[in-house]
Amino acid sequence: MARKSKRRNAESTSRGVGWWTSLAPYRRRQLLAGCATIAILATLAVSGGVALARLDTHVSRALMRQVTPVLSFVDLPAHLTGLAEDDMVRCAEGLLEGDWMRTDLCQLLAGRVAEVGWVGAVNFVRRSGTGRFVVSCQYRTPIAMVQKDDEFYLVDRHSVRLPGRYHYDAIWLLIQGVGQSAPDPGRVWPGGDVRAGLAVIEAIVGRSFVSQVTAVLVDNLAGRRDRHRSHIELATDRAGGRIRWGSAPGFEMEENSVAEKLAILTENYRHTGRADAGHPVIDISLYPDRFTIPAQ
Repeated sequence: MARKSKRRNAESTSRGVGWWTSLAPYRRRQLLAGCATIAILATLAVSGGVALARLDTHVSRALMRQVTPVLSFVDLPAHLTGLAEDDMVRCAEGLLEGDWMRTDLCQLLAGRVAEVGWVGAVNFVRRSGTGRFVVSCQYRTPIAMVQKDDEFYLVDRHSVRLPGRYHYDAIWLLIQGVGQSAPDPGRVWPGGDVRAGLAVIEAIVGRSFVSQVTAVLVDNLAGRRDRHRSHIELATDRAGGRIRWGSAPGFEMEENSVAEKLAILTENYRHTGRADAGHPVIDISLYPDRFTIPAQ
């Protein structure tokens, strides 16, 4: 059987070679030239397609690199625009000056934004083909100003210090007498001073008399200077005016509750137009139905 198979293969090969050798020399040259031309054309077509694809990609990327990236902070509240916008833009310095099409750029930008003290959390960073980076965040809102020595800072309702140092501005209720130095932006103010002051501010904000209160004084918090003196006092818009509040909210012992203190101040304002009832100093911590005038 093996010999028969070899014989058939030899015969097939002989017939193929015989067909080629039976052609006239000029005919064989024509066939070879035609095959060569087809091969060259096919090679050129493939090479040209690859080159055009590469050129198209190169031109597209070159055009995109000419786009100037733009940052858009879509959730930035209007009241924070003048305070926070410069810090938000500055955090991306150097990051968008290179190849803004880098695949990891949105992640890097989100990390930078998260470090800005105005930002509580980053929701997302998205990039469009036009070079626009859309940044969505949850922002910290200032609620009061804190004075430490000769410096003024803004804090949010969670006692987080916000970026910047400021001049005193009467639009903010002021917390004075804090013992601990200011932390870095985005960090909670250490100690309980700022937290106690904010608790009082949150209690009086929105009350009819609030415009007559200029500051919350916490220098004697927990009686650290004088245990017989009011732990917290409110400074009024009268020179030297004081309202002795008592203990920090939540730490009252045998004294009026926050609601009772607010009721006294509201009643004073309703009857006299003044939270302090027209007196230089009053104490609202002792009796639930009235204030007292301390001996001078």
